[in-house]
Amino acid sequence: MVRDAPLHARTVPDQQFEEIGLMMAMAMTSGTMPDQAPRPLDFTVLGPVRAWRGGTRLDLGPLRQQALLAALLLRPDMTVSRRELLDGVWGVEPPGSGSKIVPVYVHRLRRCLGTLGEHAQESVIARERGGYRFVSRGTAVDVMRLDETADGAAAARRSGDLAAAASACDEALGLFQGEPLAGLPGPFAEAERLRLEERRLTLLQEKVECQFQLGRFVDAVGELHALIPKHPHSESLTSLLMRALYGSGRQADALAAYSHLRLRLVEDLGVEPGDRLRRVHEAVLRGDDAALDLVPRDGARGGARGGARARVVPARRVPDELPAEVGELVGREDELALLTGRGGPAVAVVDGVAGAGKTALAVRAARELRRDHPDGCLFVELHGHSGRREAVPPERALRRLLRAVGAGPASGDLDELAASWRSATAGLRLLLVLDDASGADQVRPLLPAGAGSRVLVTSRRRLVGLDADRRVSLGALTRQAAEALLTRIVGAERAAAEPVAVRELAAMCDRLPLALCIAGARIQSRPSWAIGHLVRRMADARRRLGELTAEDRSVEGAFRLSYDRLPAAERRAFRALGAAPDGRSGHRALAAALGWAAQGAEQALENLVDANLVQQPSVHQYRLNGLLALFARELAAEEPQALGRAGLVAVAGAPSLL
Repeated sequence: MVRDAPLHARTVPDQQFEEIGLMMAMAMTSGTMPDQAPRPLDFTVLGPVRAWRGGTRLDLGPLRQQALLAALLLRPDMTVSRRELLDGVWGVEPPGSGSKIVPVYVHRLRRCLGTLGEHAQESVIARERGGYRFVSRGTAVDVMRLDETADGAAAARRSGDLAAAASACDEALGLFQGEPLAGLPGPFAEAERLRLEERRLTLLQEKVECQFQLGRFVDAVGELHALIPKHPHSESLTSLLMRALYGSGRQADALAAYSHLRLRLVEDLGVEPGDRLRRVHEAVLRGDDAALDLVPRDGARGGARGGARARVVPARRVPDELPAEVGELVGREDELALLTGRGGPAVAVVDGVAGAGKTALAVRAARELRRDHPDGCLFVELHGHSGRREAVPPERALRRLLRAVGAGPASGDLDELAASWRSATAGLRLLLVLDDASGADQVRPLLPAGAGSRVLVTSRRRLVGLDADRRVSLGALTRQAAEALLTRIVGAERAAAEPVAVRELAAMCDRLPLALCIAGARIQSRPSWAIGHLVRRMADARRRLGELTAEDRSVEGAFRLSYDRLPAAERRAFRALGAAPDGRSGHRALAAALGWAAQGAEQALENLVDANLVQQPSVHQYRLNGLLALFARELAAEEPQALGRAGLVAVAGAPSLL
């Protein structure tokens, strides 16, 4: 196992750097950064961990330092604590300096990687409360591309486009460049290596299944023969190989593959093959094409080779892509009626702050409307505010939609694809859900042409540039609905025992569904906790956002995704508003604080209203409420230099100045 040498065993200069490196790092200025915008950063983890800046390979340092970077890269836009990094990289063999080594390695990586392209002083590794966060914006990481391509393969397969699905699987597999996280030490790297290897096997199996259905058995045989020596005891891979060989007309070789695996299992592990593989063996012996899912026909699409059997490609099924609902929709009955009533809108937009329950409402509405749309229900995640992926370009979304309605592979620019989509949907009655749109320009080309079609769009922004028949803005739940949601999660008995605590917890969560669900889940998973215990933990406003975290879900993380996508001027205005004691200001007061023209301050604040980050109780008055105010206050405290002392006085002392 690779291990850093104990500090006491190193040379004096190395030891001194490890022990006091952080202080030296903090003392350094950032004035050495170039004025020009840095070039984009590219990372790979599906092989050796590497990084490039504009095509130039970067030196990421020793293996432990690379392992720390990998631990951040594989959890993009999520705060990872020092303890998690220490345990994940060193495990039970921590370095002699303990957790002091973590900020030293982070400092080295920051110097190596530089800053984000459009923010001259913003590091790609952000320091957060108690930990660090990899900022994915403006970077490219191969594992994120893997997720996107695998999703495209799944969508193509659901729509019946098996050739496109096989091609997408092949593209995803091509991203692997050897063993993932090759050579990196530590428990985290080892666990992720296993997970990513399993992902590779799953993609290969999905690709092979598509090849079977296209009659491309010979291609599948070659790939499986190359992989099986690395997994000599894999029954699933041998099952695929047997089916591929049989489909290629090589029944004897298929039986020999079974005999070879059985011998390895008996001699190496002392076990017999499982029931599933034995059934495949029996089907090969009988020549049972149906049992092997290899129904013969002549001239299958994709071309069976050498007289091989080919599977019938089924006719396109009516797509139904709506995701499963989780639990009961609480407190949105009026909004649901607006979306589903008779003679309802052809295009409806559901907007609201992060965590307001927009997707849950849209999915519930779609399920109630699906019976009126016999040509299918389509669901597209546009990733307008995703921590792991860039927003989906309209061109990619259109290709995916065209496949879903059976229009086949499509090419051309945006205008050509949009025209093909309108032609394909002109006679259809579709229900289309476009989830998490980044803006109106992402949505417009995706609107179908059919007069009987209906579109539901969700977004954190108000999408004022999109022509919509109806707009539904989601705010906080009513007090009764918020308490009902908490009660459903924690259980009626526990809620009935502490009604006052339930009411206080709902108020501390701003009656925001995401916050309520996280708080409820924490209580649900802690039978020893009273509800009042969490209320007391959240009573300190400074730790409230930190308490509203559950694994990869957090209120602060959801807010940050919205904040990170704002232009620089709007981010600055948001922080400045957070500096006001009550989170309230007029646009002229903000302009004075920031040294801006009044018109510029007003425009920035109006854009924040459209982003559902700021409320406007009256003309020229803007305010932050509850959890968003806490978030903005933390941002303002992190960067006090962005708003000088005079600016702070101006915002805090003249909030009503118009």
